[in-house]
Order: sequence, then C-alpha cells, then structure tokens
Amino acid sequence: MKKFFRMMSVALVALVFAACGSSNTPEAVTKKYLQTMQKGDYAAMLDQMYFKNGLTDEQKAELVGMVEEKAKAEVEKKGGIASFEIGAAEIAEDGQTAKVPYTLKYGDESTKEDNEDLILVDGKWWINSGK
Repeated sequence: MKKFFRMMSVALVALVFAACGSSNTPEAVTKKYLQTMQKGDYAAMLDQMYFKNGLTDEQKAELVGMVEEKAKAEVEKKGGIASFEIGAAEIAEDGQTAKVPYTLKYGDESTKEDNEDLILVDGKWWINSGK
C-alpha cells in the first residue's frame, strides 16, 4: 500500500509539472501567435487560427496574401513590432472560449492594446477566426 501511494505521489507531481509547462493555454497560444506576427510569418499565424470549415491550400494562400499585404504595411510603417506583453486570460464560464489582452510595442515607440479571442476545440486552444 505504501508503494502504491508513493507511485501515485510521483505521478501527481509529474502531472503538475507537465501542466505548468503546457503550451496549450490561452496565454501560450496567444504568445506563439504574436511571435509569428512579430516575425512576419503570416502562414504560421493562420496555422494557429481555428476556421470552422477548415481552409483549402488555395484559401490559405489567398488569406496569407491578404494579411501580409495589410499587416506588413501597417507594422513596417511603425518600425516593426519591437515587443509585446500578454495579460492574464479571461476564460468564459463554460470554459470553451477565452479572451487574452495584449499590448504591442512598435519600433517607433507607439503601442496598441487589444484582445485576442480564443476557442477550445477538442482540448486544444486556437485563435478564433470567427469564421
């Protein structure tokens, strides 16, 4: 019996450590999303977004082009994204959606505060495209 409790304790500690380092939290997903935005990797940005009906390769390529055209010009005009800060997620009562506040700091010292909406699908958090 003592051995059983020891094994259960070890398993519980391992589970806690695994959960603490999880990349599947609203904040971690938002951080990765903003990092891809900062790098200008718009295809990777779209890979982190949830689309209810999915995207064909053609649709994805079209969206990447549109996002790149709009976002790249805006970001470059402000000297690029120098850094960003992410706040604590506000998870909905049903646990299926979340809102993560963030602040972008641009190279020209200007800032932009916004929120990212996320959705939990099959146990994984995604940036919600709303489509």
